[in-house]
Amino acid sequence: MKSCMLGLGLLILSAAVPADTVAQEKGKPRTMTVTGVVSKVVADSLTLVQRGDSGERSTTFAIGAQTKILVQTSEDEVVKGEGGRERKTPKTRDAKAADLKVDQRVTVSYAEAGKAASILVLRPTPARKNEGDR
Repeated sequence: MKSCMLGLGLLILSAAVPADTVAQEKGKPRTMTVTGVVSKVVADSLTLVQRGDSGERSTTFAIGAQTKILVQTSEDEVVKGEGGRERKTPKTRDAKAADLKVDQRVTVSYAEAGKAASILVLRPTPARKNEGDR
């Protein structure tokens, strides 16, 4: 039984490797995202600070003319999700690099290290009721 499971696992693993190889052959780099707080904004770059269990990490991204910048608004829109279920998501509007401010929470998408493809400014999260009261 164990050898059957091992064989099945190897078969699945071998099927997954060629799919990844095909994606790399087409020349499309994998898009990655990072979420953090803006610590510094200059005309052509953005420094993002991520805080976690392993401490604080700072990353700088170049902002170019091709970088798409979006800002979440306070309004919600209803979109259809999987199975036809409706869910609320924040509306977004286009923005410029000048709209980026220190201490904003943002999500940066990038394919090439250090070069932002898109920046999404997240709306502030409302304070939880009774937070800090214990």
